[in-house]
Amino acid sequence: MTLKLKIEELGAGGDGIAHTDGQDYYVPFSAPGDQLLATPLKKQGSGYLAEISELQEPSNVRSAPVCRHYGTCGGCNLQHLSDNFLASWKGEAISRALEKVGISNSVITPTLTSPEKSRRRVEFMASRRKKGVMIGYHVRKSHQVFDVGECHVITPALKKLIQPMRLLLGNILPRNSKARLTLTECLSGIDLKIACALSPDLEMRELLANFANDHALSRITWHDTDTKLEEVICALKPSQIALGPYNVPINAGGFLQATEHAQNCLIDLTLRNLTDHSTVLDLFAGCGSFSIPAAQKAKSVVAVEGDPDLVGSLTRGANQHMLPITAIERDLFRDPYRAEELDDFDCVIIDPPRAGAKAQVGELAVSNISKIIFISCNPASFARDARTLIDAGYEMGEITPVDQFRWSSHVELFTTFSKG
Repeated sequence: MTLKLKIEELGAGGDGIAHTDGQDYYVPFSAPGDQLLATPLKKQGSGYLAEISELQEPSNVRSAPVCRHYGTCGGCNLQHLSDNFLASWKGEAISRALEKVGISNSVITPTLTSPEKSRRRVEFMASRRKKGVMIGYHVRKSHQVFDVGECHVITPALKKLIQPMRLLLGNILPRNSKARLTLTECLSGIDLKIACALSPDLEMRELLANFANDHALSRITWHDTDTKLEEVICALKPSQIALGPYNVPINAGGFLQATEHAQNCLIDLTLRNLTDHSTVLDLFAGCGSFSIPAAQKAKSVVAVEGDPDLVGSLTRGANQHMLPITAIERDLFRDPYRAEELDDFDCVIIDPPRAGAKAQVGELAVSNISKIIFISCNPASFARDARTLIDAGYEMGEITPVDQFRWSSHVELFTTFSKG
């Protein structure tokens, strides 16, 4: 069965939505304004998933995809849309999420979008086959991996290393084995972490060390997924990134903002909203993306993070520059900072994971904190938490969307809440 549909809007995941005969159809790779023929595939939520059979009248917001893997790769699903449309749509996605919880007066500024080829951290899957090693991403909506030939998201230095890694791993991985490769472009070269169900012998270690030297890598770390042991095979240079004016160490494969552009946008917004000589609490602090830059203005910073490796990295960075930062390991989901503990601080920075921070926000809502700097990577969980703060008397400032996941449906945001 083929249906004639007109796409009216994009859903939260980026699929086009058509409404006809009282039924919703979700059509990947379509654009608002498209008139097309589509084939329904299966039930999905309250509607049906469908695929394009024929694009009869394309929308004027369409754009030619830049990557030959588009449609196969699971990483980018919106390359068929113009940059201007995507930037507006991501701001509107935040507005729609807020409206669902009854917040209709939000002020949203233009989206800050990271440029092409700017993502400095990437994960590849490697698979040793009969004819060699395949390195790439997952096929869209599949666990199958395809061999990547080009990528317009990652930095040129990361892309340049793909083919040499194929040759390296061909001499290391046994037949029919797999590995996960995490690459981070640092100030002093690429940091490579290899996770594989294999313990490297002496010959493999020599190959890895020579590879690091030949390609000017900063460090190679091996994680044996069977024994859970992780060790540095070679470290030729410090693996560091810049956070504001400070160069700080990072853990192998550790979390950090995906693009330096987005990181710097968020740091700049944070510093603009910090009062000089204030006492700051940074919740879900990660590797110190905001704690460390904030220390140049704040009287003192307490940085709280649940991952002990990130706490260690943050502590080393702070100590290296003698910054007034105290890093604390604490599970903020099970043990949030209580309202009475928050009395020691002038300002809170919070950057929770996608699930948001329901318990912690509940404590913030009944605290005496006068300013909250809120960074979020999920408009839906942010809207829930914003509702809690607004109901407690906080006033939300303007929202700045920050798009570091270009051509995907993901968007981050920055805003503040103040009262008193």
